Amino acid sequence: MLKRINYISSFIKDMSENEIEELARKAAKNNAENEITGVLMARGSVFFQIIEGPEENIDRLFTNILKDTRHEKVTTLGIQTGDLKRLFSGWHMKAINLDTNTSERLKPVKAILDAVHAQSAIIDTLTEAMAAAAWAEILEISSKE
Repeated sequence: MLKRINYISSFIKDMSENEIEELARKAAKNNAENEITGVLMARGSVFFQIIEGPEENIDRLFTNILKDTRHEKVTTLGIQTGDLKRLFSGWHMKAINLDTNTSERLKPVKAILDAVHAQSAIIDTLTEAMAAAAWAEILEISSKE
């Protein structure tokens, strides 16, 4: 059974084009050994990645991705499992720098990624506000007891 995960995250520190390419080269080597394919796109300080492969291998890889200290605020955008057709057959990991790539075909991808990243930031802010409000409510309730 094939599994596909797509997510975005924010860089902890700026990464050069060479660093992103090196990250993709290392990932491609490891992914080839685990029957994983995918794409890694970078724009500004944001990663967008799609990984696909055998479910167990993808779960193990995504666990490692969540622990990777080069990025934060990992937001899962979608998970698919089942009898899927690979989208990136032959690409164990292809890196695309959306800041330097001028292809007209990638303009919608850039716009969507910008919008998703902006929405993710809004969700983070709202979640923090909700947590602070809930904590304040808990403290108030506790002080009345």
